[in-house]
Amino acid sequence: MRNRKSISIMILILVFTLIISGCSSKKSQSYDMSVQDTGSSKPSTEIAEGDFNVAEDEKTEYDLIEPDKIITAVSISMQTKEFMDTVEKLNSLIGKYKGYIENSDISYNNYVYSTSLKHSQYSIRIPRESLDNFKNELKEIGNIISENTSKVDITKQYRDTESRLKVLEVKEGRILDLLKKAEKMEDIIALENQLSNIIYEKENLTANIMDMDDKVNYSTVNFYLEEVAKLTPGENIKTPFWTKVGNAFKDSLYFFTYNIENLIISFIYFLPYGIIIGVVAYVVWKFIRKRNNTLPKE
Repeated sequence: MRNRKSISIMILILVFTLIISGCSSKKSQSYDMSVQDTGSSKPSTEIAEGDFNVAEDEKTEYDLIEPDKIITAVSISMQTKEFMDTVEKLNSLIGKYKGYIENSDISYNNYVYSTSLKHSQYSIRIPRESLDNFKNELKEIGNIISENTSKVDITKQYRDTESRLKVLEVKEGRILDLLKKAEKMEDIIALENQLSNIIYEKENLTANIMDMDDKVNYSTVNFYLEEVAKLTPGENIKTPFWTKVGNAFKDSLYFFTYNIENLIISFIYFLPYGIIIGVVAYVVWKFIRKRNNTLPKE
């Protein structure tokens, strides 16, 4: 009996030992797996930071592709000796680049130095993507005297206006929902007054956005065209010496001829008055001479 009991006790101890060793091995395996998983993955804080960086990258990329709202205005002064021919070329260029004349002022009877010369002022709208090509071809139809370009960035103003418009749209939706549920007349009147103010503000903001879009999408070219008898030479510090000498000689010859012409024209203008004055002076001289002849000599 004792042997049987001792054998049973030893069997129980052996079984208990095996069970304990099996559980410990499972814990170690699970611990190793957890350690491996931890080593192969990022901590939660690192993942959050990574996600945040990706979001910032996406935001930066969005800002880069967002078009800038820039208003461009160009002022150009030009001389020409053939006014009507230059005007026809100008109109052809405007049509070619799908622009339009916003306003114009043309003077046909402007007398300068006794010569009938014409001049004009235009406000031209050209699509912004065609502005550079338009300017380059415009320089070929006449003698450019001056050119000035100015740019105004209205991106912040444009986005602020859009944000205000979105806020008003949300308010409008809420007021419409409240109007559906309102039962008292005074509540309905108050809500309708608010809705009317919101609609008025929305219309103004929408008009402002449309106006800004028009100014951004179509650049303004303020163009001044002057008809002259002689074009101004385009000299600068890099102009060769002999070119300046040639221009000076041409200017001297032109102004000499011009002054002789003015002298002849002035003489022609004065000729009738000179004839009358000469006749009157001759009559007076004859009268005085005759009178002196009739007086008795002492």
